Amino acid sequence: MEMHLNHQPFMAIKNGTKTIEIRLNDEKRSQLKIGNIIRFSDLTTDEMIETKVLRLECFSTFKELFQKYSGTIIGSPEQEPISELDCENQKIYSRQMEKQYGALAIKLELI
Repeated sequence: MEMHLNHQPFMAIKNGTKTIEIRLNDEKRSQLKIGNIIRFSDLTTDEMIETKVLRLECFSTFKELFQKYSGTIIGSPEQEPISELDCENQKIYSRQMEKQYGALAIKLELI
């Protein structure tokens, strides 16, 4: 599977600090299985990296996901409040989309 990332989260996965990718659990992501390979491309540089899916966790809301995962493992500042994480995430995924699909935490390993 292929996914695109902005430069900062791409580099965080590449350097090993970001180990969990957060996505909407839409039709595409709901097909992921443990052991699948995800190829991420950097939207700025077009560089590609490959990762292996180690674990998948579904949540009803991103807020629930952020209660379990936050900080550098998801590519955010270590002490960023859940409310701020949720607010920033709404710039990408609307509440309607979140309600329809739910949230997905994808535990990754760089290969």
